[in-house]
Amino acid sequence: MNDIRRSNTGGDEPTTGPHTQLNSPDSRIGLVGSLEPGLCEELADLAQRCIAGYSDDRPVSASLVRSRLANALTGAPPVLAVARHGREVTGWCAVRRPEPGEARARLWGPVVAPSARRVGLGRRLLRRVVDAVEWPLVTTDVPVDRAGAGDFFSGSGWEVLDTITVLHGSPAASVGVLDAITAADVTDLEAYVATAARRFAGVEASFAESTLPRWRDDARFRPETLLLDPPTGSLLLALAQRNDTASELLLAEVWAAEADVRRRLIAQAHAVAAGRKVAIVRAVTRQGPADFVACGMRVTGRCHTFALPGGR
Repeated sequence: MNDIRRSNTGGDEPTTGPHTQLNSPDSRIGLVGSLEPGLCEELADLAQRCIAGYSDDRPVSASLVRSRLANALTGAPPVLAVARHGREVTGWCAVRRPEPGEARARLWGPVVAPSARRVGLGRRLLRRVVDAVEWPLVTTDVPVDRAGAGDFFSGSGWEVLDTITVLHGSPAASVGVLDAITAADVTDLEAYVATAARRFAGVEASFAESTLPRWRDDARFRPETLLLDPPTGSLLLALAQRNDTASELLLAEVWAAEADVRRRLIAQAHAVAAGRKVAIVRAVTRQGPADFVACGMRVTGRCHTFALPGGR
């Protein structure tokens, strides 16, 4: 736990930008035991404001916040720290408990309002949730283009675990939606997805069995956007999200051994995006981006995930 308490010689918040500092740095931080609808709205609103203009900018809603922070298989709430200045939420940070079979818990945030930055609030939020849990932790994606974000974690003793490429594309109807086989078209879908998880993602057998239930718990999941290639056992998981200002189809997983199958699934996903009338197609990948680029997508940024060394 000592690593998290090391001081950072750079900025002490994970995001930067124009801001007006609060008159007092003393936002009150408390641990919250449940995800009430009104609180999810507040968390989503602040998150949306904080990611605007960065490579991880995408639609955020209260339902998405709830589904990503709560444990998918058990329904257990996150370890959630919320900062308020008066009644206003000025920041939050959460740890989603590990699913059965997961090695690490997932850290979300800290998310800090522009008006509350540069007073150490991000570090206080991070310390509050890290001190409250015992699981090994990994962050969500931290954009490289967000000045100070990487330094915030590395200065707190965290180390880069992985690099993710972010790509954007435009919905296109060049491939008919009817060409795609979706989860709505097959029987024994759980077995299909579990087999793909073992074969393509190297997931251990017992955890592979829970892959589809975990995906279904995501507020963005729809059977019509889980695309399949039964002859090869391949799949593409796409997640559609809308709010009042934006919409996207996220290509979250592409599991296929052959490049031509991957590219066909990606092209079909663009057609699905056109049919669902979303504004943008976004992809995140830990592999090389060549298949996405071949389908007309462009690299818009990169992200890191961070983990505490020594299993913490």
